[in-house]
Amino acid sequence: MAMFIDHYGTLTEGDRQLWRATAHGWHLYSVPLPRPANDYRSYEVEITELCVRRVLTDEERAQAEQRARAFIRPHVAAIRAALRGR
Repeated sequence: MAMFIDHYGTLTEGDRQLWRATAHGWHLYSVPLPRPANDYRSYEVEITELCVRRVLTDEERAQAEQRARAFIRPHVAAIRAALRGR
């Protein structure tokens, strides 16, 4: 609950969003951390449609873009070759 209050700013809105998340099948489970909490790095996160992920740095975003292009490149080449062969 504290996480929702911190994020949404008020008890009322935090409670409403927690009920909304629960109604959509989301469940929060507390998991003991293997190290002290202050031993972990913190990251900025994005929250969209009840999905949370760490915000990528510019370098990580560029690397992800390169990996995606490298993955897609042979498939695009095969499609283009097939279209030329028609």
